[in-house]
Amino acid sequence: MYPSSISIHLGRLKANYRRMVENFPGHSMAPVIKADAYGHGLLACARALEEEGTPYLSVFTVDEAQLLREHGVKTRLILLGGALQKEDAPEIARLENVAVAAWSLEEAEALSQSAVAAGRVVDLHLKIDTGMSRLGFFPWECPEAVRRLQGMPGVRLTGAFSHLASADCPEKDYTFRQTEAFRQGCACLPPEARERHLSATPGMLAGVGLEYPIVRPGFTLYGYGSAPRTPRMHFEPVMEFTSHVVSLKEIPVGAEISYGGIYRVADRPRRIAVVPVGYADGYPRALGNQACVLLRGRRAPVRGRVCMGMLMADVTEIPGASVDDTVVLLGRQEEEAVYADELAAMVGSIPYELLCRLGRHPHRLFVE
Repeated sequence: MYPSSISIHLGRLKANYRRMVENFPGHSMAPVIKADAYGHGLLACARALEEEGTPYLSVFTVDEAQLLREHGVKTRLILLGGALQKEDAPEIARLENVAVAAWSLEEAEALSQSAVAAGRVVDLHLKIDTGMSRLGFFPWECPEAVRRLQGMPGVRLTGAFSHLASADCPEKDYTFRQTEAFRQGCACLPPEARERHLSATPGMLAGVGLEYPIVRPGFTLYGYGSAPRTPRMHFEPVMEFTSHVVSLKEIPVGAEISYGGIYRVADRPRRIAVVPVGYADGYPRALGNQACVLLRGRRAPVRGRVCMGMLMADVTEIPGASVDDTVVLLGRQEEEAVYADELAAMVGSIPYELLCRLGRHPHRLFVE
C-alpha cells in the first residue's frame, strides 16, 4: 500500500466547468483533457464533464480519442493533434463524431484515403498557424488549402482553429496580430464550416477570440489560471497530494540534513518530520530548502534535499506534531494552502508541468 496519494476531486472539476459556462454564456465549451487531463485522469474527467453536458471534449492524440470511445464516452471530440503520423489515419477514420485537425495537405490526403477505404466521412478543422510556428497553414495559404480540401473525397471541412501564444501577456501586441491573422485565414471558409475556435484559457480570461462560437477551457478547469482572483472567476484546484509523518526526531545543532548537507542546523535543535514522498513520486527534487508542506494547518519548511522517496520537514514551530499526522504537499489544510503555481515558480517551471508529473503517481484516487 502506498504511503501517499493523489486525490482528484471530480466535484470541484464539475463546479469549475459550471463557473466557466456561467461566465462565458453563449459559447460552446470544448474542455481540454489532453495529456491525461493534465495529470488528472483522462477517462474520469471526461465522464465528469460529459455528465455536465459539455458539447465537446478536446484531446490531442488518436489514442486518447480511442480510449474515450472504448469506454463509452459519446461527446463530440476535437482531435487537436490530427494524424501525427500516417498510421493514425485509418484509426481516426473509424472513430465516430470526431473533428480532426487538418494541418497539412499530406495529412489531409492520408485522412481522405483512409475515410474512403472505410466508407466513412471525416470532419476536418482547418489548423491555421497564426504565430505559434508549429503545425498548420499560414493565413495566406488558407485559400488554396480550403480549395484542395474541398476537392478531397471522404472529408468535409466543418471548422477551423488556432492557438494564442501570448494571451496571458497583456503587454504584448502579438495576440492582436494573431487574432487578425485568424480572421484572415477564416475569410475563405465555406459557411458550413461553423465550428471555429481560437481561445483557450488565457485568451478567454483576457476576453480575446470570444467572437467565435467555441472556446477551449483548459487549466482553469483544474483550478489554475484565475485572473483576477475574484469570487466570480475563482476556480478550485482539483488535485491534492497527501501523505503522513512516519518519523519524528530531534536534530542537534551542527547536524546536516539530507544529501550534500545543504541544510545545517545552526541556532538550536530542530524537530524534523520524515515524510515518505520524494522525486520518484513526482515531487521535484529542487524544492528542497524552498517549499513548505502543511501539517496541522500550518506550514512546515522542507529542509535539505528532497530524496527519491522521502523528504524532511521542520515541525519545530508546530505544537503537537506527531507520527501519523496527515501532511498536505499540494492542496489546502484548514486555512493554509500550497498550490501548484507556487511550487512551480520555485523550480522555474509552470504548474502545467508539475501537475502532469504528479498525475503519474501510482496511487491516484478519484473523489466525487
